Amino acid sequence: MTFKMSDVDRTIRVFNLSADTCEFIGTGDAWLPAHTGLPANCTHIAPPDISEGRAAVFSQNKWSLVRDYRGETVYRTDNGQAVFITSLGDLPPDTTVIAPEGEFMRWSGKAWVKDEEAEYSAAVKNAEDEKSRLTGVATLAINALQDAVELEMATDDENASLLEWKKYRVLLNRINVNDAPNIAWPVVPE
Repeated sequence: MTFKMSDVDRTIRVFNLSADTCEFIGTGDAWLPAHTGLPANCTHIAPPDISEGRAAVFSQNKWSLVRDYRGETVYRTDNGQAVFITSLGDLPPDTTVIAPEGEFMRWSGKAWVKDEEAEYSAAVKNAEDEKSRLTGVATLAINALQDAVELEMATDDENASLLEWKKYRVLLNRINVNDAPNIAWPVVPE
């Protein structure tokens, strides 16, 4: 129904719209002087009943009900990252409202399932990093003790400690990181 101007001043019921989304935000009365149109961001056409999870949007002189997920968090199906919804409309493509239940999950098309291959790869990578870190610690300790031995300044305790650190480093080198996460790490010498 098209708005008609009047020859007389009048007050009419208007339905206010958000300036950026054109969604219904409330009703009010507008005083219209004779020969004037509606104020900005409103219509005289009543919105439809608005069901939960929808917003009434006015466009091209008619109302439509649009999905409204604003304020909700959904999850990207390619990596499980959370996405906070801030705009009207359908969910972004490749998202789901179902949260992944931990690390190393992948979307099956209907649900999150454990990605055992990714979990294993991460465990191997962590084992590689730990082996490298521990080998570095051992090498630093051995270098300092080896200097004392080579300079003939080592005490009996330092000679014994050097032997323990070398044994430790040999045991570290024997670790197969592909056994992750079931690795029995050798005890660090004191």
